[in-house]
Amino acid sequence: MRVNVIPAPAVPARTDLGWSDLRAAALILIAVALFYGTRLTLEPLVGEETRWATAAREMLTTGDWAVPRQQGQVFPERPPMTIWLMAIGGWLRGDVDPVAIRLPSAIAVALTALLIYGYTRAFALGSTALIAALVYTTSGQVLQIGRRGESEAVFALFVGASLLLWHLSYSRRWPPLAVWSIGFAFAALAALVKGPQAPVYFGAITAAYLFMNRDLRYLVRWQTVAGALVFVAIIAAWQIPFYRATDWPSVRAIWTGLAGDRIRLSGLLTHAISYPLETCGCILPWSPILIALLFSGVRDRLREKSQVTRFLVTAIVVAYPTVWMAAAARGRYFMPLYPVLAVFIALVIETCSQAPFASGAHGAGRRFMLSWAVLIGGCAAFIAVDSALPDNWSFRLYQPTWFVYLFAAFAVVVAAVIWISSSSRFTRPLVPVIALASVAGLSAAGLMVNVNIARWSNPTSAIAELEERIPPGTRLASLTEIEHRFAYYYGKPIVQLPWPETVSDIPADVDYFVFVRHWDDTPQSHLAGRGRACYHTASTLPFEWEEMASLCSDRQVNAATATSVVLGRVIRPIRSAISDVTKSQDRIAGRTMALTK
Repeated sequence: MRVNVIPAPAVPARTDLGWSDLRAAALILIAVALFYGTRLTLEPLVGEETRWATAAREMLTTGDWAVPRQQGQVFPERPPMTIWLMAIGGWLRGDVDPVAIRLPSAIAVALTALLIYGYTRAFALGSTALIAALVYTTSGQVLQIGRRGESEAVFALFVGASLLLWHLSYSRRWPPLAVWSIGFAFAALAALVKGPQAPVYFGAITAAYLFMNRDLRYLVRWQTVAGALVFVAIIAAWQIPFYRATDWPSVRAIWTGLAGDRIRLSGLLTHAISYPLETCGCILPWSPILIALLFSGVRDRLREKSQVTRFLVTAIVVAYPTVWMAAAARGRYFMPLYPVLAVFIALVIETCSQAPFASGAHGAGRRFMLSWAVLIGGCAAFIAVDSALPDNWSFRLYQPTWFVYLFAAFAVVVAAVIWISSSSRFTRPLVPVIALASVAGLSAAGLMVNVNIARWSNPTSAIAELEERIPPGTRLASLTEIEHRFAYYYGKPIVQLPWPETVSDIPADVDYFVFVRHWDDTPQSHLAGRGRACYHTASTLPFEWEEMASLCSDRQVNAATATSVVLGRVIRPIRSAISDVTKSQDRIAGRTMALTK
């Protein structure tokens, strides 16, 4: 049997930009603008978005850019880069609004995609570089978090830059001082986003790679020390003012608190089994192509690109155990290595397309694309049929009917393009990759945004009604820390007070107050705190008060563990009384007892 061999093209080392590279960069920016920039403000702010946004708003109000604060209290949860970016956006827009909160993440995704393209282009074809950028841009978790005011997208940008630019400059034999300074500088910027994970990754991965490359002498030189001093200088520019304004426990908490919380033995076995599956889910739709590594032909061809694959594999192998063996780690904690994974996946796709036509490697690439064509076509048919069924027969998809049919038609076209371009010979993978990336990106910006708008609560109107119960000009206080989502949407300063233990603990000028009622509060114990600093207080107030309103500030108000914010009014003249903060629960319990009798 005659086997047609498709030779791998020789790729010269290039540093200049051609028109094809400019077109690829334009396509990347268009994709990011479409998948991340559109409908950016329609979803309510959820999760940690308002945690950092309230600190950014307070930073603009006080003018203190060194110390993150919540309600005037030091908030040593994480270094301030995310807060800085939101504050800069708020300064430019006049308020820390959803655009100021979420735009830094979208910009970070765009810059990371361009970084991936430039790095991959130095070692492979332009089509492979474009595939790598699209793989990152349309991975499931990036599509989810890249539209949020979270830290991960910015963190992935700086960690990816520290690793990829270091390796690129090392491979191109730049002056060692520049190589180490670039790597350490971006590692420092990443550390200002999420703490010690970035410098640990950079130091461990570069040392392991130099060891594998038998070039440890490159590590032990004065230029490495100079690069480390660049890292220290960048961190010190913020850390010294922060320390002078706070104390050593705050410094320790901001660098070691969250990282230490992830390391525990409880549940480690279950986590070790489930986390690889979670990782594969996070980088869908691209992770199944890694099955092609089971074929020796793929592995052999990747070894031919050892200049780049050795570094990529080393980075993944060194970094993955830090989240795999940490029982409290979540899927997104490996996102800073997604730029590295995206390049590796693109090289696997390229390798499959260039393998001999009758080989298992080439068949793996074809089956990967054909499987997605079938799945996309099946999903398009399902949502179209489901939309046509009566309400009592259909699944609730939270989609407008016109949008369902429009998206289903688009998905059918995409499935056809993938099938036609992959059914005969999988030799030009860019076409089906662009098709698959487009349906993944538009699913996130279309289908998922519609679902989130329908399911997530927007507390704006409820907080406006609550505010109407407070006389104009009244000073509102919170008993212990107030929930950050409520604080953001309320939009006005809320004075934080300790939980009162006696009548004299409530200030004379405080008539209206709020506090958080947790689902598991009891008459004896009330959970309080902010971030990692949680503690319990008494669950009673030592004075008479009236509950004016109660609203749920969680993203889903019907969740079993939802918390609520209670608005109370001090009854004056103030008198000593024991008034349980869960009085509504007591009233229910009383009615139940009466019925029992």
